[in-house]
Amino acid sequence: MASITTILGTDSVSSSRIVFNNNFAALNTELSDIATLFNTTTQTITLTGEVACGALKVNNGTIDTFKVTTTSATISVESTFSKKITMSGSAIIEAIESAVTTIPIAGEYKAATYVLDASGGAFSSAIVLPAATTGQKVTFVSDGGPITFDVTNVMATSVAVAAKGSVTFVYDGTTSKFYIVSSVNATIAY
Repeated sequence: MASITTILGTDSVSSSRIVFNNNFAALNTELSDIATLFNTTTQTITLTGEVACGALKVNNGTIDTFKVTTTSATISVESTFSKKITMSGSAIIEAIESAVTTIPIAGEYKAATYVLDASGGAFSSAIVLPAATTGQKVTFVSDGGPITFDVTNVMATSVAVAAKGSVTFVYDGTTSKFYIVSSVNATIAY
């Protein structure tokens, strides 16, 4: 913090000239230090130390893309982690969609699990799986009746899932194929 000398009411302007100059010099030094951290032209902050705050929010003008509070962290954009993720005392909770009557379009699998409503005839013919993102796992649960999958882009010769059964696929974009990684109450041939 800048060290400012107080000018007393009994001081004259002419005799306080040195005090004024010293005060402005101290302020300029402090502003110079702050200017190295904040670039008003590019609107960037450069810090080498720690940020301590009660909450942190990054907003792109429309939504909060990154928000950390004292109780949660929410990331609303695609994120890439280049190192391992260690979770201590927590569970991974993935999105699930229930009563699904249509399969998502290519690249739009937003949930990890889809409970397919096979009772109304929406899945009476073989389900063609649109492409996912490479490495993405997608689980399909058959609710209300059996379902089958078209194997055009599945590494199997047949996939049939009985009512209350499930199958989990992982997508490989290099081969444009889904690989089966687990199944329950399903008949799969290779």
